[in-house]
Amino acid sequence: PRTYVAQTTCAHMNHFYKAVLGALEFDGPALVNCYTTCQPEHGVADNMASDQARLAVDTRAFPLMIHDPRAGDTLKKRLSLQGNPAMKEDWYKNPKTGEVVNFIEFCRSEGRFAKHFDKEGNPSELLLQAQEDRLENWRILQELAGLR
Repeated sequence: PRTYVAQTTCAHMNHFYKAVLGALEFDGPALVNCYTTCQPEHGVADNMASDQARLAVDTRAFPLMIHDPRAGDTLKKRLSLQGNPAMKEDWYKNPKTGEVVNFIEFCRSEGRFAKHFDKEGNPSELLLQAQEDRLENWRILQELAGLR
């Protein structure tokens, strides 16, 4: 409980700086988990790293979070999900298209998941299960942060 923990991306610059500075200022153990894509491994174009990091957050594959023990005496006060889109919703909806942006869409964008889609583009059972896992994880984070 007396550990500072943050999950962030370099594409979310304000969140990234807040997370790193918070970790450096914390008088105790601190962990910062930062998403970055490995273009050759993930099958993503070289110039798409920031877009991919934003998509990872939007699709709940890698939610932004900060757990700062200094923020209060309850988990609800210590855990922040600020920076995530549609924080109180299961999935983010693209405001331009109205389409739900979910974990399957993230997987479609990376070459490493290509083997998990059939010729018609349908996701494998494994990916569908992984999407349910991401949603369950997101709902737990929402509950812990007092958003549910």
